[in-house]
Amino acid sequence: MLYQTDKDLLPVIQHYGCAFMCAAFAREKYQNEPWTAQALNSIWNIAVENGIITGDLNGDGDVDDGGEAEIQDWQKLANLMGCKLRYIPGHFPIDSPLAENAFSICAWYNLNTKFTHFVVGTSKPVEYDPIRGGSKTVREGYPKIKDGLRIFQILA
Repeated sequence: MLYQTDKDLLPVIQHYGCAFMCAAFAREKYQNEPWTAQALNSIWNIAVENGIITGDLNGDGDVDDGGEAEIQDWQKLANLMGCKLRYIPGHFPIDSPLAENAFSICAWYNLNTKFTHFVVGTSKPVEYDPIRGGSKTVREGYPKIKDGLRIFQILA
């Protein structure tokens, strides 16, 4: 699996693509269909063009402002990626019971950096951290307890 920090990925994915990469991980895990950086770059651009992921909302030339580089429609992103998943709308507590055919992405938070980072896993060690070698957010942080999970039903 690629990591968001891989140099062949778009800089925007390298900096803000953790949730996007977790969705990509699902396709590799459940459908055994590996990604190329070129394919992920293309999907990111298509997703931004179609409002599935927000782009530069205020026109300042970057996507580091509030509401930018955020997934707006998880189901459309899963479809665009070719993932056989059905998104269960909402942000769920991390202790939510998961069906056997469920996949979840978890938001972790680092109190020191005030940074949120998405991974696959609600406890250490996580199954997949999009930062190669593991993120500071997971090392020093914790999963968002009340609303950290994005849940999908696996259709594959």
